[in-house]
Amino acid sequence: MKKKLLCIALCLVMVAAAVCALVACEDDAIVVWVGEGTKEFTEQKLKEWNETNEYDVKFNFKVEMVSESKAAGDAIQKQQSAADIFCFAQDQLARLVESGLLAPLNATSQQAVTDSCDDGSIAAATINGTIRAFPMTADNGYFMYYDKRVITADVDETSLESLIAACEAAGKKFSMNLTKDGGSWYAASFFYATDENGDSLCKSEWTVNENGKFTKYDDNFRSDNGVIALKGMQKLLLSSCHQDSADVGDFNAANASAVVISGIWDYNAAKTALSDQPGDGKYLGVAALPSFEVDGNKYEMRTYLGSKLVGVKRQSDATQAILLQKVAMYLTSEAVQQARFELVGWGPSNKNLQDSAAVKASVALSVLHTEGKTVLQGQYPTNWWAKVEALTLSAKTAETDGALLAILSTYKNGLDSLKNG
Repeated sequence: MKKKLLCIALCLVMVAAAVCALVACEDDAIVVWVGEGTKEFTEQKLKEWNETNEYDVKFNFKVEMVSESKAAGDAIQKQQSAADIFCFAQDQLARLVESGLLAPLNATSQQAVTDSCDDGSIAAATINGTIRAFPMTADNGYFMYYDKRVITADVDETSLESLIAACEAAGKKFSMNLTKDGGSWYAASFFYATDENGDSLCKSEWTVNENGKFTKYDDNFRSDNGVIALKGMQKLLLSSCHQDSADVGDFNAANASAVVISGIWDYNAAKTALSDQPGDGKYLGVAALPSFEVDGNKYEMRTYLGSKLVGVKRQSDATQAILLQKVAMYLTSEAVQQARFELVGWGPSNKNLQDSAAVKASVALSVLHTEGKTVLQGQYPTNWWAKVEALTLSAKTAETDGALLAILSTYKNGLDSLKNG
């Protein structure tokens, strides 16, 4: 009898909570931040969730566009006025955990991620062994877009030197952001380049504890190999064709580029920019990052490969906290990832979709995932990126190996200050 009364009481509590939550849903907006190009798509999918969810709940969703690269910083700055659900790039996960802003994934959510996502995206969403966010993509990397009218069949697209020579001869630009804001993400392709044995030139690996604090690091950028990476980078930095940009709009600029290093998010725009008839992409070439030569040896450039994640802000109402995780789970579900791929071409984190014929047929995703051309992105202190940008900028004026090593020494000496735990 006591068990029966307890069950009745629990049911009444759950119903009351659901009613309270529903009232809140109708009156208060649930703010969702998404990246460029997916605002209307997300609005549509949230409408579908309202109409089909099994909990008979209808949230008043308000979708806003906030770049995945800025979302964590904005959320931490705004705290309680930040979005309830937001999309962000994986390198921001540690600082979000440290801030305490992210709601921990409950057991159901963690199991859903484990069951559906590939190992790389699970690792991207994990801090100190605990999954902290919902993987949305497994495509956060970059490769080469090029204009076939300039980078023709007689140009070796696998050679940085050949590409630079072709651009210089045609009076065209080679766009790769190396020293401006965000440039360190692209500059990593030189430091993580592989030698003839497939070994990476350099590494910078950071240990993060359960509170999102960086406790130690293993970094060998200051080395002879680091000098090799910078000498390879100098070939582009010191060329008249180099442009510090990652914008495929450069293909149609007044001083047009023939090569742009960017990612999957720019594929449709690149097709539009390099078309004969609207959208046919007739002149668009897509290839993996090239190799570069230093002192007679060849090194294969590699892209970071990471994920875009969906996080849920901590909620004061326990029922709403559970429901918002259900929403985030829906936005990263197999069905929604497939629809997102069909609309904007983003590479899914869902294992079933990765094995689908449509995803495997994607030229851009195939190039991105070229064997041996990627390195899984880790977690790095926020200011680490600025230190990498500073050393690549300094490399533009360094004329000797000794000068390059001195720049790397300055970088190395500043790493201890980045530890916060």
